[in-house]
Amino acid sequence: MEERERRFVTIGVLVGIFLAAIDGTVVTTAMPTVVAALGGLELYPWVFTSYMLFTAVTMPLFGRLADAYGRKKLFYVGIAAFVAGSVLSGAAGSMAELVAFRAIQGIGGGAMLALPYTILGVIYPPERRGWAIGLGGSVWGVASVLGPPLGYAIVSTLGWRWVFYVNVPVGIIAVAFIATTLEESTGTATGDIDYAGALAIAVGVGTILIGLELLTTRPLAAGIAVVIGLASLGGFYFAERRASEPIIPLALFGDRTFLATITAGFLTSFVVFAGLTYIPLFVQSVHGGANSSAIAVVPISIGWSGMSVLAGRMTERIGERRLSIVGTACIAVSFAAGAFWTPATSLVVIVAVAFVMGVGMGTVTPPLLTVIQNHLGAEQMGLATSSQQFFRQLGGAMGVSVLGFVITTLARGQLAAVPGVSTLGDLQRVLFETNTPPAGAAAALASGLSSAFVVSAVIGLVALVVVFKLPRGESESNASTERADPATD
Repeated sequence: MEERERRFVTIGVLVGIFLAAIDGTVVTTAMPTVVAALGGLELYPWVFTSYMLFTAVTMPLFGRLADAYGRKKLFYVGIAAFVAGSVLSGAAGSMAELVAFRAIQGIGGGAMLALPYTILGVIYPPERRGWAIGLGGSVWGVASVLGPPLGYAIVSTLGWRWVFYVNVPVGIIAVAFIATTLEESTGTATGDIDYAGALAIAVGVGTILIGLELLTTRPLAAGIAVVIGLASLGGFYFAERRASEPIIPLALFGDRTFLATITAGFLTSFVVFAGLTYIPLFVQSVHGGANSSAIAVVPISIGWSGMSVLAGRMTERIGERRLSIVGTACIAVSFAAGAFWTPATSLVVIVAVAFVMGVGMGTVTPPLLTVIQNHLGAEQMGLATSSQQFFRQLGGAMGVSVLGFVITTLARGQLAAVPGVSTLGDLQRVLFETNTPPAGAAAALASGLSSAFVVSAVIGLVALVVVFKLPRGESESNASTERADPATD
């Protein structure tokens, strides 16, 4: 591929990443208007849960299909699903319809989390993959900064439905860049895809995530969902043993590099995505107003996006392992510092800690994906990318639910003293409806958040131990030869 063509393909996939990345922040900004128009406040959390759920469960299948049938075709499918879900969401007549249509959009989101990075891994040689992946990572930070003002501008001028309709021209632009410049064969796998395994892992992961979402409100239903999920994952294990082209070959879990990268990705996302969710809630509970919560998100986003680009550029020179160690250490230190927050903690301190958290995530994410892509090689690029992204997404979704349960449980007595509040969900709804923190909310949330951050710091230290298990000089050792059978490593 000529450099000019490579640049156009890169622009196309970055637009695709931006499409998925900006969705969450734009939709969050529009939700007060959406609820006022459609009602159904009790379904408000599921607008996001349904999207995240279907994003997570479809990633492994998209990765495997991309290796079999070609990344270009599957990119089209993913964009089509995302745009179709967006159009339907914009036309929704009730909150229940919006939840259902967001699930369709989530299917496309699963493709946009896996396939753009897969394409970047294919069109760039091993020594430049870190830089390309860093560009992709920076898009997430830029999107999270631009999302709120863009969402506000769209809602104010065009109406909330255009928050979804605007995805149509953006999707067309992404397809145009890919269609005119990316030349690709149909893939190298046999095409004998393990659909039984794909269904089993989708049901297993999906029901577990639903169970975790219900943990604080319906513990019995949550337990039943988790049991069903674990049983389905058992079925996934047996399906993978029999499949000729498994979704995730079981032999990979005996491979040190694969296991270290997905574990580190899971653990770091587990704590950082929870931080992205609950730090703004804490700030809003102290200072009030939606604008104050944005103050906590912006430094994370700036640190994440800026360091994604820098880490990508430094990967070849410094090495994936060293960068991963530095990034994970920043994450652990930031949560340890956050464990000492109180309602009297200065906003400057909160912003500084949030920035370090973003720097850590931006430093660790590109090298982990570069390691696994270089390790598995071009023929399994879809498998490598989707596996890493899947476990990151899974970690983020589980972290928000599990740490939310920890905060609610440890602060239950104090939360119950706040009028109309007994769980974090109640507190979010109160702030959502009034933007005014009720008396006692800040102290209750600080108590639970402190303990949850101690747990997060410990998880960060575990992740730090894991990244030390990464092989030294992985990118250099694989720059000349890309292996297709990691089980022999």
